[in-house]
Amino acid sequence: MRWIVPLLLAVAPAQSAVASDRQPSDRMSYVFFDGSGDGSAMMSGSSDDVRLAEKYRAGHSPLLYVRDGGSAYVIRDAELLRRAEAIMAPQRQLGERQGELGRQQGELGARQAALGAEQGKLGALMANATPRQMSSLAARQAALGEHQSSLGAQQAELGERQSELGRQQAHLAELARPQFRALVNEAIQRGLAQRVD
Repeated sequence: MRWIVPLLLAVAPAQSAVASDRQPSDRMSYVFFDGSGDGSAMMSGSSDDVRLAEKYRAGHSPLLYVRDGGSAYVIRDAELLRRAEAIMAPQRQLGERQGELGRQQGELGARQAALGAEQGKLGALMANATPRQMSSLAARQAALGEHQSSLGAQQAELGERQSELGRQQAHLAELARPQFRALVNEAIQRGLAQRVD
């Protein structure tokens, strides 16, 4: 299962299922399955929230599981789920960009690891090398070091871009917070949120 985890969307960082009397009134966790069938979900909460949300889901049907303070709800209403998805859309899109950057960082990391392994092999050869071999091995080691340095600079650049996207994600979450809370409150008031705790 692939998870898309927006930073801070639903008004709280990831949290475990602790006693509700220790949670401020504006803390909310959620798990949102959009019904696309690709196994992805957006969430802000704990692994317990995911486990509970999956318990209430039927097949690949869309579902919004919300834990607000000491109460948990499941929302299945199609119109409310479309609205929830629209509220989350900017963060989902940004999350996809973060995922792509993460993929690139992973690829660079693998290349760095391969270079490191090659540098290790050269080091072992250098330990037993003759002076004539040492010159050639040292030149190869220097070339690998330059390549490693270049990859490190690329990794730093990707890290800066990832950090900027994180700041944007936090800003989008702040903008979405009141809309998301209003949607959940409306669902509760209209009887479209099934209490499950």
